[in-house]
Amino acid sequence: MKLERISSNKIKYSITFEELTKKGFLQDELLKDTFVWDVLFDEMLDEASRVYELNDFGAVSVEIFSLTSRELVLILTLEEEEPWQDSPVKDEGLVAGNSLGLLYRFEEFDHIILLVKRVTALNIGCESSSLFALDGSYYLKIDGTSEVSGIMGSLCSEYGELSGVTEAYLEDYGNKIIDKVAFSLIHRHF
Repeated sequence: MKLERISSNKIKYSITFEELTKKGFLQDELLKDTFVWDVLFDEMLDEASRVYELNDFGAVSVEIFSLTSRELVLILTLEEEEPWQDSPVKDEGLVAGNSLGLLYRFEEFDHIILLVKRVTALNIGCESSSLFALDGSYYLKIDGTSEVSGIMGSLCSEYGELSGVTEAYLEDYGNKIIDKVAFSLIHRHF
């Protein structure tokens, strides 16, 4: 089970169907209302409490999505009784074009190469960009994009997705691969 905080009160869980089978779910039980769902939701809340140090929260709503044939994605929305502190997620970072730059997550390094080629072909300037790696994903931080943030954000969205973590979190827990010159270095070598 993989969890990721997507806003101050929402947590996204990705769980493979193999993991669901190990937890006692059978294919015909997925559509039934059984106690196994209660056990799964309890485990999810326990994991969120442990990872994000949650002590008190009110009502919980669950949205279930199936994005691929291999995994189930669930979004938990928690009503807060007291605000969460020291979250690795930055809410304003989820909006493309913020004043601090753009921060996008990419599943494959090849997606970043394609983005760099496209940006270079369109002659869009990129003053400063850094590349990070964390948990099998790549993160591209692009600075100085205020005048072209809409275009750059649109292009980045075609190849990746807005990051759910801050640059400070990446600095602490990720690996910085390229500092300040990611676009030019990737363009030069690929």
